[in-house]
Amino acid sequence: WQPLGDGTNGTVRALTVWNGELIAGGEFATAGGATVNCIARWNGSTWQPLGDGMDGSVLSLTVYNSELIAGGSFTTAGGVSTNRIASWNGSAWQPLGTGTDGSIRALAVCFGELIAGGDFITAGGVDASRVARWNGSAWRSLGTGMTKTVHTLAVFGGSLIAGGDFSTAGSTAVIHIARWDGSAWQPLGTGLNGVVSALTVYNGELLAGGYFFVTYNEPRTSVARWNGSAWSSLEGWSNRECVPTGALTVYDDELIIAGYLFVPTSEGGIASSVVRWNGSSFHRLGTPTGHMDWVVTSWAVYGGELVAGGYFRTIGGVTVNGIARWNGLTWQPLGSGVEGSVSSLAVYNSELIAGGHFSKAGGVAAAGIAAWNGSVWRSLGGGMAGPYPNVPDVDSLTVYNGELIAGGPFTIAGGVAANHIARWNGSVWQPLGSGIMSVFIFALTVYSNELIVGGAFTSAGGEIANNIARWGGATWRPLDSGIGGTFPWVYALAVHNGELIAGGDFASAGGVSAQGIARWNGSAWLPLGSGVDGWVDALTVYGGDLIAGGHFDAAGGTACGRIARWDGSNWQPLGKGLDNSAFALTVVDDKLIAGGCFGTAGGQVSAYWARWKAPLPVIDQQPISQMSPLGQAAQFNVVASATTGTLSYQWRKDGVALTDGGNISGAATATLTIDPVGLGDAG
Repeated sequence: WQPLGDGTNGTVRALTVWNGELIAGGEFATAGGATVNCIARWNGSTWQPLGDGMDGSVLSLTVYNSELIAGGSFTTAGGVSTNRIASWNGSAWQPLGTGTDGSIRALAVCFGELIAGGDFITAGGVDASRVARWNGSAWRSLGTGMTKTVHTLAVFGGSLIAGGDFSTAGSTAVIHIARWDGSAWQPLGTGLNGVVSALTVYNGELLAGGYFFVTYNEPRTSVARWNGSAWSSLEGWSNRECVPTGALTVYDDELIIAGYLFVPTSEGGIASSVVRWNGSSFHRLGTPTGHMDWVVTSWAVYGGELVAGGYFRTIGGVTVNGIARWNGLTWQPLGSGVEGSVSSLAVYNSELIAGGHFSKAGGVAAAGIAAWNGSVWRSLGGGMAGPYPNVPDVDSLTVYNGELIAGGPFTIAGGVAANHIARWNGSVWQPLGSGIMSVFIFALTVYSNELIVGGAFTSAGGEIANNIARWGGATWRPLDSGIGGTFPWVYALAVHNGELIAGGDFASAGGVSAQGIARWNGSAWLPLGSGVDGWVDALTVYGGDLIAGGHFDAAGGTACGRIARWDGSNWQPLGKGLDNSAFALTVVDDKLIAGGCFGTAGGQVSAYWARWKAPLPVIDQQPISQMSPLGQAAQFNVVASATTGTLSYQWRKDGVALTDGGNISGAATATLTIDPVGLGDAG
């Protein structure tokens, strides 16, 4: 990988090639140090503006009738009123009629016309709900359009393909994707059960990317292909986190997939954020260097050291293979590591337990789960097995009632039938009732003497339990009506202030609106403020506050950069936050530790892991000396503030800590009272 000059000072949303130059559009003011205003061209050596640029975001680009077309949320281009779409002829920007009344997110050329998709209702003053066509002189609708946003457009099999989050195209019921045959909208099979954000054509098939899974119980997510009659997954595709694929294209006869993803590759290891597919196998683009080379998914503390698990192979040039320990100064391997990736860690019976997608640990056969005693690895009862070879065998671990609990996409544990969750008593694996009929078991914790399980499922032990359930040792039970939303998931669980906290991608809990995070007080679900504007992947408690990490930009309406703290009543940021998601959080030696797929923390380079230490409390107002007559009262006040947790106080006299009693009260509060004052109280 090589930089293109000094790049841009903001996000790039769209790319195309026009007149032999690369065109970039997005949300940036400068490119290569030059003022460009949301759109720029790269001639192979320098960035240059296209006129005066736009007054708002550029979200899509294409070429039509030899001119460059830009769509977005802008209202002017080059100082000319354009209303969200404009053409560039090489010297000036021009409007396309009166434009649209809402953002344009996608552009394509089909049937000799320019097609625009987005959030608009009208185009050129004509009713055209979310999709419209321009013939060079006027705007027209394509039927009655869509019910919700069109995010992407492509041409396949002589038809226009539209993807988004709509459920109706024209008068036809569809599921997030539809085709226009020139006169009417038609479905593409049964559609896709989540938002479609990217489309391309590769090897004669239509490829769709977004936030979906091809079938509910199939853990290969976010990319699907349409052969003209049916949808299917790519062989070998495994995007464990079930998170969005944001972009698709074809380069050098290979399919390029980009987004918020982590995919096992043929050469070993994981491709993060971008991967190439040659029609039969997946490969990295380039070689990672420096720091951890891939993503951290889990933490544990073992033998007084911090242990990280994930998709990484090396740290600072040291080969560690998916798991490593930090002694406070350097990272070290645990034997030869695992042959695969680690998804979860726990400590049980004085051993470190690693669960994930691997066949060996330290060279020893260990199917998906292994134990480290400080010097060697061993298998736990033969490990796990199931029908899903391309995903981790164990996604989650915890300890409950003296037994190790493992959850994930397995159906057999140690040779015993166990539907996706099992317990290890130190010698054999056993099921937990009839288990959970879903491969998505992402989170485990213990609350109120019960095992809590979170994921994506509708029943546990045959009982209705929407995405979260509890096991009391003999039977499964729901937590009220559980977690809800369009496609709800629970990714993380924790206990804070005596309440169970669930984080994930959901819109409600127990029927109560709760965006991405909710709390259970033992009898009912409650929100945490207005929640987050994305989803939560990780939870922990630090300094008395709840810490949430994930894929969100704001918590409780406050900008926070993928990580935030909840003090019991309000959400607050942690400095400048992270530039991408945190998948794992823990606390070691008064420091908050975050692991994930981020590259910077607090604006500083910190690849895949970072530490946060809360600043010391600040004394905003010092106590004021008092002169009081003997027998009267004297009172001293201090005003202090802290960024996390609850402040504690200790008053001292001549260096000696005071305690309540006699004429002293408030010795451990912000206000010290001496009543009555005696001669011995002077100091």
